[in-house]
Amino acid sequence: MSDVVDVLIGQHDRMRELCDDIASATGAAKHRLFAELDVLVNVHEFGDRTVVHPAARDSTPAGDAVGVACMAEEGAIERTIAELHELGAGAATFDARFAALRRALLAHHAHEERDEFPLMRLYLRPQRLHMMVGQLHDVQTMGVR
Repeated sequence: MSDVVDVLIGQHDRMRELCDDIASATGAAKHRLFAELDVLVNVHEFGDRTVVHPAARDSTPAGDAVGVACMAEEGAIERTIAELHELGAGAATFDARFAALRRALLAHHAHEERDEFPLMRLYLRPQRLHMMVGQLHDVQTMGVR
């Protein structure tokens, strides 16, 4: 049975796939894929802020510092996605700006997977990690725009 870390890593994997697909797509396909990434990132980060980071911050040593750093990265990523959404996938500067977003997103995922998720698995009881799947699902469903 999957726990919240497994679910989050699955979402990271989907975002990586979307980034790869966007980098090679053109026209309407690029626009559609970017729209999917936009929603997934925003829903994922809403879940992080609401469920994941508070659990890590409250229950693990160094969780506060890791959570704050992750939230700062997420804010920058969300601002960049909003700017790219405003710019549009067909804009001349989209690809270069998207490449920077992709690097930031991949670095952020690596940070969470290297620093935050292992802390959660070490210090949170397995039952809590499993219960957090339902909490994450609920807040992510509410966060869909």
